[in-house]
Amino acid sequence: MKRYCTNCQKEFDFAIKSMKDLDNLVCPECGSKVDKDSRNPAENVSAETEKTEEAIGNAFMTLMHLSYIFYIAISLVSVAAYFLHWDKVLYITTAISLGAFLIQLLLQMLTFRTGLLFLPIGAAAGYFILKSIQGACLGVALVFIIRHLIRDVIFRLIGKLISACARA
Repeated sequence: MKRYCTNCQKEFDFAIKSMKDLDNLVCPECGSKVDKDSRNPAENVSAETEKTEEAIGNAFMTLMHLSYIFYIAISLVSVAAYFLHWDKVLYITTAISLGAFLIQLLLQMLTFRTGLLFLPIGAAAGYFILKSIQGACLGVALVFIIRHLIRDVIFRLIGKLISACARA
């Protein structure tokens, strides 16, 4: 019968001849008493539990991926709306991206803290260069696109650096 020693964290096979032997299990390596119901924690994870954990992890990964592409997708729609003169779509997408940014700021979950500086600068530059509210919306969209592209490049460089270190 296999039992697990919590002291030395190893599993041993014990020969059990009677029920009294279960009360007197002693670890052959460290000499401490081994509980009669002890099992290796690594073996206690069932296949169903692993599937559940994997499903939860995949769902979380999907949500994180969606949040990652949210701003770039909304911003690309904003840029297209600007050039197609779909002003309502431009205003709505700009409001959605700024609303999501504000919610993240209020919930203290903001990852783009420099946006507090660059978003007003982008809006002002768009307004003064293009002389319209639509230009300000385009400026906001371009700030989100530039930020996303810079972040993507930096993450890829970090990933390549980690891969190079792992190979070395």
